Amino acid sequence: MEYPFVSVVVGIRNEERFIEECIESLLCLNYPQDSYEILIVDGMSTDKTRELVQKYPVRLLLNERKNVAAARNLGVENSRGDLVAFTDGDCKADPLWLITLVNEMKTAPEDVACVGGPNLIFDTDPVFGRVVGHAQETFLGSGGSAQSKNSTKKHYVSSLPNCNALYKKNTIKEAGYFDERFVVGQDGDLNYRINKKGYKFLYIPEAKVLHHRRGTLKSFSVRMFKYGMWMAELFKKHGEFVRWYAFLPSIAILFAVLSLVISPVYTAPIIILLLMGILYFILVLVTSIQVTYKMKSKYGLFALFVIPVQHITYGLGFLYSFINSLFLSKAKSLSNS
Repeated sequence: MEYPFVSVVVGIRNEERFIEECIESLLCLNYPQDSYEILIVDGMSTDKTRELVQKYPVRLLLNERKNVAAARNLGVENSRGDLVAFTDGDCKADPLWLITLVNEMKTAPEDVACVGGPNLIFDTDPVFGRVVGHAQETFLGSGGSAQSKNSTKKHYVSSLPNCNALYKKNTIKEAGYFDERFVVGQDGDLNYRINKKGYKFLYIPEAKVLHHRRGTLKSFSVRMFKYGMWMAELFKKHGEFVRWYAFLPSIAILFAVLSLVISPVYTAPIIILLLMGILYFILVLVTSIQVTYKMKSKYGLFALFVIPVQHITYGLGFLYSFINSLFLSKAKSLSNS
């Protein structure tokens, strides 16, 4: 059996807690050692990350731009394989991860540009991180997106997260590489452009990667705010929504504010808002029960709080991006006049 040469690219920054676990899992892949390379692209870490990486037989590249998009571009540019796999520094790959992806790519139709698998949760991670992870696996938490929903069936999807993905390198180049302006969501933007060129993405449930969930309520809120901003930037860049549900939280926030403002004059919007609030609470409650069942822990009920926080901060980030662009455009027009 022939094994195509694969370049595994891991973009990192300040990942001293998990990088050894990640590298060791990649070194133990059930794939011929002379048929793949590991490229660790470090974004000028200020902790002990680089010192730890240098202990292992991997290629270490320095990413002076620091962001993940630049790291992945640097990895692709320096890769030797026609196939490029991506994962993150806080991930642990299953031993069969790479060979599963490669075999699927070899037998997939020619128009498949990328194959990837689930983004699984470590049972040992902190409670808050596990609640967030399981909540985002639900429809209410992800809109059914393959970015978070871990299906058990092989099927075509519109995009795949780059913590678990294998690409044909030529399709990345053809699409123009990762857009380094995006701090988050670079993979979604690249996948959108690849998709527009007629290529497909295939989800493979057997290709498993475990992904550490970290953070606090504050860091989670900030990240969701940034994701909302990113989605708005994608809309401005491409002129259409990459995901159908992207605008819903923002519309809900605007409707709630408008209803409260005009409530002294018109009561109908408040009644509608109240009914929508009751329906939303029921959906969140059902989702929280799902999370509790998955976790087999009462802490799953924290999703009652986590999901609304996700939606509100995401919606605010989306609105902020548009409002900021509006003010910048207005200021530019005033300065020109």
